[in-house]
Amino acid sequence: MDPWGCKISISEVPAEFEDNFKPEQKFDKLTDSAEYLAVLERKLKALRKKNKVVEDLAAYRADCLDRLLREGCDLDPVIGDTDSEKLIQE
Repeated sequence: MDPWGCKISISEVPAEFEDNFKPEQKFDKLTDSAEYLAVLERKLKALRKKNKVVEDLAAYRADCLDRLLREGCDLDPVIGDTDSEKLIQE
C-alpha cells in the first residue's frame, strides 16, 4: 500500500533523469575569449596584490601587539592625578 495514495508503480518510473545533465550541443569559443581571459588574469593579479597588503597590515598589527605585551604598559596611577591626592599634597 502506498502511503501517499499514488497509483504509480515503481516499474513505471524511469531509471534515469530526463536531461542527465549532458549538453546536447557543442559550443564554439567566442571571438574575444582570449582577451576576456587576459582581463580576468589581470584582475586576479590585482586581487593578489591587494591580499598582500592585507597580509602586511596583519603582520604589522601582530608585531605591535607583541611589542606591547613584551614591553608592558605602566598603568600605575601617578601621584597627584586625582583631586583627592592634590588636596592631600597641599
